[in-house]
Amino acid sequence: MTRSGRERYAPGVKRLELSRIRVCERCGRGVAELQGPDGESLVVKLDAVRARQLSRTADGAEMRSLIDAVLGEHGAAGVVVSEIVLDASEGRLGALVTLLRGDDPEIVACTAEEGVAVAVRAQVKIYATDEALSHAAALLPGKPATARGAGGPDTIH
Repeated sequence: MTRSGRERYAPGVKRLELSRIRVCERCGRGVAELQGPDGESLVVKLDAVRARQLSRTADGAEMRSLIDAVLGEHGAAGVVVSEIVLDASEGRLGALVTLLRGDDPEIVACTAEEGVAVAVRAQVKIYATDEALSHAAALLPGKPATARGAGGPDTIH
């Protein structure tokens, strides 16, 4: 068990992997699709700018994002991100980011979108609570996507 605060979630927490980031061809908005080893899945909506930032690799040709700058400053100060836990609270999906300075953990809250962005940029593990997975399952659409218009194969919504 880590010393990061995840202990309190351990029985109801599952490890997820980023399977892909999809970007809507019509509007540019996106989603991060996360998958668990036992078929668990969670989709986190991304705004258009974040979706483009995360779907590209950092090649130095464009301006750094705020997350990249903050991670760089924290790293220089000896603070590292150790993990991200997606959780649902008050009907909303959010994230808990564990920061470590030596052996001293600090847990900070942020949006699910920010949590996924930090996990991608810091290359750390993502976990989800049972509550987050249940919340995500409740939001799944009840009808299959059509081939044209909204909900088509090249759109997110």
